[in-house]
Amino acid sequence: MSSSPRPRLAQATFRAAFCLLLLFVGSTSAQAQIPTAWQTTHSFPYGPKMGLAATGDSTLITAVEAGVLRTANRGRTWTLALRAHYVTSIFATPSGLLLAGGVGKLYRSRNGGLNWDSTRLATVYPVVAMTAAPQGGLLVGTGALDAAGNEVGSGVFFSADNGQTWSARNTGLGAGRFVNHVAADSQGRLYATVTDEVVKNQPGLYMSFDDGLHWQYLPIRLAGPGWPDPVSAFDVTALAVSPQDSLLCSFTGAYQGIGVMGNFAKSLSQITDPTIGWTVRGGTSGQNWWFREPLNTFFFARNGTWFNSRQGLPNTGGTLMSRNHGRSWTLLRNGLGVGVGGLREVQQFAEFADGKVYMVQNTDPLVYWLDAGTALASAPPQLTASLQLFPNPATSVVHLANHTGQAIRSLTLTDLSGRLVRRFEVAAADNAPALPLHDQAPGLYLLNVTLGDARVVRLHLIRQ
Repeated sequence: MSSSPRPRLAQATFRAAFCLLLLFVGSTSAQAQIPTAWQTTHSFPYGPKMGLAATGDSTLITAVEAGVLRTANRGRTWTLALRAHYVTSIFATPSGLLLAGGVGKLYRSRNGGLNWDSTRLATVYPVVAMTAAPQGGLLVGTGALDAAGNEVGSGVFFSADNGQTWSARNTGLGAGRFVNHVAADSQGRLYATVTDEVVKNQPGLYMSFDDGLHWQYLPIRLAGPGWPDPVSAFDVTALAVSPQDSLLCSFTGAYQGIGVMGNFAKSLSQITDPTIGWTVRGGTSGQNWWFREPLNTFFFARNGTWFNSRQGLPNTGGTLMSRNHGRSWTLLRNGLGVGVGGLREVQQFAEFADGKVYMVQNTDPLVYWLDAGTALASAPPQLTASLQLFPNPATSVVHLANHTGQAIRSLTLTDLSGRLVRRFEVAAADNAPALPLHDQAPGLYLLNVTLGDARVVRLHLIRQ
């Protein structure tokens, strides 16, 4: 049913006003303080939580035993928005579509979690991982451990219509079909990890150039001489694309028949070059790369802080925070509870535009928050008024008017979680660049403008 002109005009006016309200700028010279303790939300009903996603300025969803829990006021009150057995994953796309993975099905909400529909996938296994491609497609991974402890699954499924229909896309993947992590980069490449303890099932990291139609194995070889063989990654615990354009991968596995575990990174510009090795990244234990405790789910806050988590006893497990792109980590335990086994577990994070980060810990009934701050929080008013986006909301192109008197060093577009979506090539002397948005899915983005004096100004951009 088509909309009448009046509602369409009202919607456009609201979006424009909303965008102007959200506009903010700041300087990287301002220092954000590392928080010292977690706080809990006002309420946290329905028992243990798993997974977390945010949309808008105040809405959170998380999975509980009874289904999907929703709050529109940052945890003051919650409602059971979806009754569903065994929800295994939660995800929010840049366009605001909310997804909840179930067993052989996927639930969708297009209005902030108020209402949900569902669609079936050709699998009997749960959906455990989800990501959105820059062109707008959706990729999910499936799998579980069976009663004997074997890794089983149906591989990956892709949707080109916002999750209405799904097709299996496993050509080139190893014989193992438990895909526990998926990711996408700004160049449209998709990544998936197959977990399996059987070497002949070809566990490890895979990449696709064509929305998952074909996959190729990515060997993980260490940079530098003396490490000729690739590492066998049996169980990848973390996979993410950083805002600095690196692919991050943490895993347990084997090297030349010896058990190893560690954290690695490789620049996206070098990801297809097998002659260039992966760089060892920091962890929270072990001096040698082969005995560094693998990290879990990465989250990149807008102020530059990286979040992760460490499993273990209350005196050893907790939240990990890094201010140097993961080279070293600080452990935060204050205010943090435990999961059902009395242990600190894997954590999931979400952030709102004001810098408040929310978190749930697997099997922990509480919902936590802290004020990570936005290191970009108070630019001079004259700088705020000297950079303007128009039109905003935008469709195929947006213009940036630069009246700061400084050249533009770089322009990048990220989603609200900090994930890099694309880079724009702009001549330093161009003070009114036109930025193409044809390939971007509708949604709310951040345009990061780095000026000649190294200050970064961030503007909210709505892609219609």
